[in-house]
Amino acid sequence: MSLSKLLRVITGLTLLGMSVASAAEPQTLRIGYLRGPEPLSISRLRGTLELRLAAKNIEVVWSGPFNAYAPAAEALSADSIDITVGSSSAALTSIVGTAPISLFAYQWDAGDSSGIVVKNGSPIKDVADLAGHTVAVNRGGTGDYQLTKALEKAGVASDSVKRAYLTPVDSSAAFINGHVDAWSAWSIFFPTAILEQDARVIAIAKDFGSQNAVVYAVRTPFATAHPDILKDIVAELQESARWAQTHRDEVARLWVAELKLSPAVATRVASYEISEPVPVGEKELTALESLNDWLVGSKLLPKPAPIKEHIVPVSP
Repeated sequence: MSLSKLLRVITGLTLLGMSVASAAEPQTLRIGYLRGPEPLSISRLRGTLELRLAAKNIEVVWSGPFNAYAPAAEALSADSIDITVGSSSAALTSIVGTAPISLFAYQWDAGDSSGIVVKNGSPIKDVADLAGHTVAVNRGGTGDYQLTKALEKAGVASDSVKRAYLTPVDSSAAFINGHVDAWSAWSIFFPTAILEQDARVIAIAKDFGSQNAVVYAVRTPFATAHPDILKDIVAELQESARWAQTHRDEVARLWVAELKLSPAVATRVASYEISEPVPVGEKELTALESLNDWLVGSKLLPKPAPIKEHIVPVSP
């Protein structure tokens, strides 16, 4: 064999080896998670998403926990993670500007797992009584949104209530120590306040027509490059939601271990309705547009979010 032919053979084998090695390298999916009772948490704790995607040579890397959607959205924008979860009101806030963030799934909220609470001994009896008082909320997020929505429903001027802009953890401390008069609480903080922090509910989300929901956000370039991965994620989230509805005792045990909740609080959390996340379709887009208009009208958003520019279709 001539030297030139030998070199061609060696080069060909080298390129083939490089191609095989490249094909064997898994695609990495970086997920930013929050400590909350969403189907994404169930998938993470049970390891089912990893199993589903491993069959397609996709490696899942979990990043977090993030204490709220806002810092997770910053991580999306900074290309530190590919996917995360949060409330629809907070998500709209994140896409008002030019952030490379899109929404790909939507989880309707039954309105039974968040609301406004006061101390049991408080003279505040209903939302109308909040005028002149201070309420703890997370700025631009679920707490901020649902307080404004509740005041509107009750016919109370929004600026008659002072907002203490605090993280959920700091809101809890302020509520316990009497530094605020009420708390617009959500996620695990709502049942914890009721069962362990001497709280009394004056309104739950469905009482004042909350349009807030859980949404799943993705870094837009990742969504463009990997639409099939999003399809698998939605399918897995739906399976986790169905599992949670029929295994409430097991879900409660997950929350005790993962969220460090007492058995009583974990059982309450597991009792709430968990809707199956769905791709963002016309119905979901209508809900987001309605929420968008309301947030702008209530001055919780400086301008409308260009929602249609930030929706990724996921085929069934």
